[in-house]
Amino acid sequence: MSPEQVLDYRREIEENQKQIWEMVMKSYQDIAAGKGRGCNEFFDELEKRHIYDRV
Repeated sequence: MSPEQVLDYRREIEENQKQIWEMVMKSYQDIAAGKGRGCNEFFDELEKRHIYDRV
């Protein structure tokens, strides 16, 4: 793997982590506002995103 590929991969990982963090925080805000979605729905969405990112 070239250094450029490693950097691109690292950036992609960081972006994925940022998006997951934003999803988690949005869900917490929804719960606090009384309009929370079920945890199964949330984790299903996370799992789909993770599987999609690995393809």
